[in-house]
Amino acid sequence: MLTIDMVKSSIGHLAAGEASGAQPPAKRSAASRDGSKRRRKADRDSVTKAVTKRGPRRPYGTNPNSRLGRRRRSPVSPHRQEREYAMSATLFIGIDIAKESFQVASRPAQLHGNYLNTCQGHKDFLHALADLSVTQIILEATGGYEKILAAELIQAGYNVVVANPRQVRDFARGLGRLAKTDPIDADTLAYFGEIVQPRPKPPQKPQTEALAELVTRRRQLTDLLTQETNRAQMIHHVKVRKSIRKMIKTIAFQIRELDELIQDHIQANDDFQQKDHILRSTPAIGPQTSAMLLSHLPELGRLNRHQIAALVGVAPFDRQSGKQTRGAHIAGGRKEIRAMLYMAALTARRCNPAIRSFAQRLEQQGKAFKVVITACMRKLLIILNALIRDQQVWTTEKFLKTV
Repeated sequence: MLTIDMVKSSIGHLAAGEASGAQPPAKRSAASRDGSKRRRKADRDSVTKAVTKRGPRRPYGTNPNSRLGRRRRSPVSPHRQEREYAMSATLFIGIDIAKESFQVASRPAQLHGNYLNTCQGHKDFLHALADLSVTQIILEATGGYEKILAAELIQAGYNVVVANPRQVRDFARGLGRLAKTDPIDADTLAYFGEIVQPRPKPPQKPQTEALAELVTRRRQLTDLLTQETNRAQMIHHVKVRKSIRKMIKTIAFQIRELDELIQDHIQANDDFQQKDHILRSTPAIGPQTSAMLLSHLPELGRLNRHQIAALVGVAPFDRQSGKQTRGAHIAGGRKEIRAMLYMAALTARRCNPAIRSFAQRLEQQGKAFKVVITACMRKLLIILNALIRDQQVWTTEKFLKTV
């Protein structure tokens, strides 16, 4: 088929020949001239036919800017459009939260901005998430500023991860991100969720959160009482000593009040009451250790012995590189639980038959004190985890066989 350029070239040559007035050679015969005329006429007819022939009409709706598309509904494309892909793509959202505001970023980059860390700011953020397919939302533990927002997101049905800041910072250094700003931190959190995909935070019951606040406040007052008691031994001024004694009495009174509130809270809940009965049946586990485990370790009884030990931070991790082999050390975990287990393990070495036998065996092998006490902490935690899992109280005969 002739193209437009070929048509223009043919017409141009014909016009140029006619304008120049060129005549056929005189030696050509009349029959030859008639044949040439017929061929030229046939060429003109073919050119005109190629130019003026109308192509087939395209179906309506192929041009999105044409008004003809309104006459008939255009067929649905079998290919996913970009806007549809953007609306249905799964998102990993990172939130860098502070006292007054929080920065949001996502991967893929569809949501970003800064919101106030208030009730209205939380509502605006939840409204922005309404039309998005969110896979996971990652926040950092920032001294409690993240608790309210994380609780609202969990209640709204989103998978929320409260990540360890040290772990996220190590991830950023691995990426070569040395700068630290709110937008960069939010994007790093989103990237951390996309690559690592950590386990979402299980929803906390309101009763557990209330008990955790009571236990945390008691621990804070206990630390203050220890500080004031230590100061009283070094002060000789009469007025200062009198002020310290008043403070000690006030703190001790508040601790006794909190003890009553904690026990009332545990007795008011059937699940807490049953678990508290099982935990306190174990020698060396008192009311404060039981309350700490119930409030700060709700996973107790749901995980196996390896997982629960790693979660608390009493599981040893190997340190080996090439021919160099160093001793295994514990790392990470929940500091409050370890501190309480340490005191419980010291008591268990004296009054718990299973833990005492286990500690003596390790001491006979020449283990250091820190190794022995850490192993006792891990053994005690594993025993408590098994008791809660099986819903059984302590029996000395059963656990003496396991050590």
